[in-house]
Amino acid sequence: MNDRVLALYEMAFRDRYQESFEDEFQEFFSQIMELAYPDGDFVRVRPWGNIGDQKNDGYLISRRIVFAVYAPRNPTAAGIRAKVTSDFSGCLPHWDEYLDQWVFVHNDREGLGPDALKAILELNKQHGTDRAIAWGREPLRKRVLDLSLRDLGSLFPEVPTIEDFIETGMEEIQPVLDHLERAPVPARPDRRPVPEDKIEYNLLSDATRALITLGMQPAQLVRNYYRRVSDELLRDQTAQAFSEKYQELRTAGLNPDEIYWQLRRSVGGTGSPSPTREVAVYGVLTYFFEECDIFLRPEEGQDRDLAN
Repeated sequence: MNDRVLALYEMAFRDRYQESFEDEFQEFFSQIMELAYPDGDFVRVRPWGNIGDQKNDGYLISRRIVFAVYAPRNPTAAGIRAKVTSDFSGCLPHWDEYLDQWVFVHNDREGLGPDALKAILELNKQHGTDRAIAWGREPLRKRVLDLSLRDLGSLFPEVPTIEDFIETGMEEIQPVLDHLERAPVPARPDRRPVPEDKIEYNLLSDATRALITLGMQPAQLVRNYYRRVSDELLRDQTAQAFSEKYQELRTAGLNPDEIYWQLRRSVGGTGSPSPTREVAVYGVLTYFFEECDIFLRPEEGQDRDLAN
């Protein structure tokens, strides 16, 4: 699978991982596991009558793993620790003879908090090394990116194909431009040419670089549109809003890839995702990246580390 196509699916995974909660996240987890472990190896366990699911959200037969899935909208340290302890202790009376490992699955993009980690370590101290572990974004991402292209397409039907990038036109891009915020324009917008090493300077990952490259064709449509309408004020107001959003995210301490993801979410809006809208979003982002309205512009003699 080509790296650009893989980057599109990696971004789609990040969307679902970070923006699904409670039952929706559990459904996403189950879909991944059923595709990664086919032919019934992974079994969903649903609540049944008054016995519930007996603290089992899914079972991997070949490895004798019981999964506990937890993705609250507003997690607290005390709540996660209590969930780890109660789900493990509640699971053992029903599943101990079938269990080699218990996995706590969460959707916290920043990782597991110290209280939850200590709870897992305490369980291992009592019940044996590695009896309990946690899965966050990386274990699920790895299983998703190991899937076939066909399975990825079924999991993420909104992801565009390379053909969508070629065929998407201005009529699909226009609604995205109309959605963008505008801001007062500085007295002298910076219109210098884009430095050739801007991607490298900003320390973007290979996946994000691939997405910027994919957006170059629809970005040309955006460029032609602004030239055709000859409305520099409109373009500069939108560019300034982009620049301000970028600075806000950078000041908050986000890394370059996380900033790109956040900008993409703000450009895409809240409408239903579709392949052509995704193409339009990537095109708009690449256009403003190439125009140096978002991310840092390398200056002669500047240290590359300033991009962080």
